[in-house]
Amino acid sequence: MSLCLSCGLCCDGTLFNRVPLAEGDDPSLRAALGVGEGQAHGVQPCAALRGLTCQVYERRPLTCRRFRCLLLEAHEADEVSLAGARQVVDETRALRASLARALGTSDGGGVVDLARATEGALPEEARAALERLEQALVFHFLGQRSRRRSAGR
Repeated sequence: MSLCLSCGLCCDGTLFNRVPLAEGDDPSLRAALGVGEGQAHGVQPCAALRGLTCQVYERRPLTCRRFRCLLLEAHEADEVSLAGARQVVDETRALRASLARALGTSDGGGVVDLARATEGALPEEARAALERLEQALVFHFLGQRSRRRSAGR
């Protein structure tokens, strides 16, 4: 199984809060991704994601086709094994779960946006959990792109 099919962090709302649609994308994606009339992007977690499986993978948006996280690039360059990469994904999910517990909410990709939206009012435990998670996301997945979440991938 590929790294992407055992990860899903770019689709579940952990790494991004939206996915922009491009002019050349299959028009039927609008409905599959829950993109409303007049909107140019789908929100994350992606409506086409079932578990870790993309239901529109063969016709997924161009933005999704182009995105390659740092962990995937490192794996493809033989800098990290598949087992090592999956361990990083598991550790990142554990950090996200820790953030959810600190916020007193259910775990899921949306917990990251919730924490960022309330960052100024977060209790110390939640603020520390968000900081640890964001450090992992920047180091393993996004690099310097982490603060461009709202600008798309």
